Amino acid sequence: MQKHRFFQNIIIIFFFLGISVPFAQNDNLYKLYADNDIVELENIYSAGTISDPLWAKFIGNMFEENMENALPVYMQIYEQTSDEQLKKVTLDRISQYYYAKGFYETANRILNDKQFRQKIFSIKKESIKFGVQLGAYSTYQNALDARKKFENINNEIFIISKNSNGRNLYRIVAGKFETQLEAERLKNEMRQKFGYRGIILQY
Repeated sequence: MQKHRFFQNIIIIFFFLGISVPFAQNDNLYKLYADNDIVELENIYSAGTISDPLWAKFIGNMFEENMENALPVYMQIYEQTSDEQLKKVTLDRISQYYYAKGFYETANRILNDKQFRQKIFSIKKESIKFGVQLGAYSTYQNALDARKKFENINNEIFIISKNSNGRNLYRIVAGKFETQLEAERLKNEMRQKFGYRGIILQY
């Protein structure tokens, strides 16, 4: 009986150790963010050792050059997570976006006014579309030429202009979907039928 109880206790200890590891890592990630240790966060992300997928998504999104693309991802993370520390840092990033745009009151209310925050999030989400990026070009003419080739395989081909590091990129995008899942289906279909390895784009 005592032997059985001993093994039972060992199992319980390992169970709680297993649960505590991700929480300890999340605390460490939060501290690194608070200390603005971006280099270490990038190293941890690059190593692929982050156990919480939403924390991994958050840190990966920090290195998205175009904040217009990063913003809706932060909003999704905020709504999906129950981790209060992750919610806090996500709101911080969203607030920084509006502050950088010069919308200082909006930036402050994002942090402190829950009703206002929900309103902003719902408006922004309604404008988000998903598509499959098939190519990116430095000139509009090159993008136009490429679009003609892709129009043979899909009726909905768009040219999306995005500013990256001070220069415009013209991206060829197939589809204009409400959900990422629909864009994923198109991506898989285009890979299977035509061999195109596109990437999912929010715009």
